[in-house]
Amino acid sequence: MKKELKKLQNSNIDFIARHWYASVYEQFENYTHDVEFFIKVLNEQSCGKLNILEAACGGGRISVPLAQAGHTVTGFDADEHMLLRCYRRMAGLKNIRCYRADAAFSDWGNGYDAVVLAGNILINIESEMDYEKSQMTFIKKAAEALRTGGHLLMDYDYHSDESAMKTFNNLGERFYFEGTDELGTTGRTVSLGGAYDPVMRIWTGIGHWELTLNNGEKIIYAAKPRYKHIPSLKQVRGWLSDAGLAVEKIYKNYTDEQLSENETEYARATVWAAKK
Repeated sequence: MKKELKKLQNSNIDFIARHWYASVYEQFENYTHDVEFFIKVLNEQSCGKLNILEAACGGGRISVPLAQAGHTVTGFDADEHMLLRCYRRMAGLKNIRCYRADAAFSDWGNGYDAVVLAGNILINIESEMDYEKSQMTFIKKAAEALRTGGHLLMDYDYHSDESAMKTFNNLGERFYFEGTDELGTTGRTVSLGGAYDPVMRIWTGIGHWELTLNNGEKIIYAAKPRYKHIPSLKQVRGWLSDAGLAVEKIYKNYTDEQLSENETEYARATVWAAKK
């Protein structure tokens, strides 16, 4: 009985914490310049309205504006708390649907004109799968979901070795999201530092969420190591080619400028690649 009660309590804390994170994430991740650029690229590179799939669509920050621009959009995400926010955003729109699925292990469907992998999902995948393998899997599944001649639009943080060392080697506490959700839970996300291995291109870090529940109870949630594989541009190009995708352009920092193969500083890379 005690074990069952503890399991129930842990499940309740998990629900509260993930609801809080989805709410506060939406409060801070509310920019639109990337979405405006994606719509511009789609308008310039394609003819007419498209049938678009967004994997890991979250709360619909990108999917809903794409639907509002007239495209037919399907989005999916593994996080039900984020997905509920997508449902709220899409109210009244008949050309969008969203559903719950694990991107690493589910079937993405097929025949889409465009697949969107955005919001830096390539660097923020949550999966039990090996990180580099999960990145390759996402690109492979995106290619399989496209019709011949369809396009992948992928947006992620590009780091050279120099910028990765500068960005990911850090010590001490840093705070990211902080705020209160609709349930009255208040908290902040805390990074306790991390280190980057330039040979394996793996960042390892640790952090947690510091939460105060609406009854005043204070908890530390999700204190565990985190891993990210930071791919080189050469690796990404290789994965795209192996998946049967031909790169047509890699935009730099949401502009028409091409990202250079010799770029040494951090940049936001937006890949436009066609299925052969």
